[in-house]
Formats: sequence, structure tokens, C-alpha cells
Amino acid sequence: MHIHTLDNWRHSHEFSVKNEQGERRTQYVLILTALTMVVEIIAGSVYGSMALLADGWHMGTHVAAFMIALFAYRYARKHADNPAYAFGTGKVNVLGGFASAIALAVVALVMLLESLQRVAEPQVIHFNEAIIVATIGLLVNLLSEFDKLSHITVEVNSCKEPPCIEQSRE
Repeated sequence: MHIHTLDNWRHSHEFSVKNEQGERRTQYVLILTALTMVVEIIAGSVYGSMALLADGWHMGTHVAAFMIALFAYRYARKHADNPAYAFGTGKVNVLGGFASAIALAVVALVMLLESLQRVAEPQVIHFNEAIIVATIGLLVNLLSEFDKLSHITVEVNSCKEPPCIEQSRE
């Protein structure tokens, strides 16, 4: 009988990237997006604006995606050293992206049904009130995108010389 263990061949399978700053930024954008979503859905319902309703529910998919991303960050971090995950927890984010895509498809279907109903039974739209809320929604979207772009720019500009780019491709 052999008395050997596999301890000599065991090693870490932690492939997930720890991104605490990204997680914190995601939380801030989540709160801002959730507040804007609620305002747009309520305003869209009150003012009869399908555009506000569609954008509000679309922002709802972003809120769901942010919540899934936060869950994925925490789950991957919590289970990073769990031997049950032979290849690590890196695929958690990919599965989160898939779940977000499914949620977006469901919301698109609901918006299609609502739009068809409004074609059959048109509603009065209070344009002046709706455009104010839409402008606020646009500013929130731009602010969120600017935050993402400023973060990416910092990462790209951290490599200042072309040899750095070549080394990263190897």
C-alpha cells in the first residue's frame, strides 16, 4: 500500500483579480443609477412617456448588472482559496454577464409589449415635464460613463513607452 499525498502538487488556483476600487465605484454608480431609475419609471408613468419608461427599465437592467457584479466580486473573493473550484472562481464574472444579458432581454420583451399596447391605445404625453426628467437621466448616464472612461484612461496611460505594450502581448 502506498502512503503518498498530493500535497506536493497542490497550488493556488486564485485567478480572480482583486479590484476593491472597482467594487467601490460600482457601488456608487449603482446607487446613482437606482435613484435615477426610480425617478424615470415614476415620471414615465405619470407623464405618459414611453421613452422615460423604457429608459427607466433599461437603467433597471444596469442596476441588476451592477448588483450581479458586486455579488461576483464578493463571491470570487470569498471562495478564492476553496479547493472545490479546481480552476478558481474567475468564471463567476462571466456567468454574471450572462445573467445580465438575460435580464436585458426580458426587459426588452416587456418594453415591446408595452409599446404595442400604446400603439393600440395611445396616451397623452406631457412633453415639457418628461423632457426635464429625460435630461437628468442623460446627465446621470454621461456622469457614469465619464467615471468609467476616466478610470480606463488612467490604466492605459500607466504604460508610457511602446516596449511596455509589446511586452504585454507576449
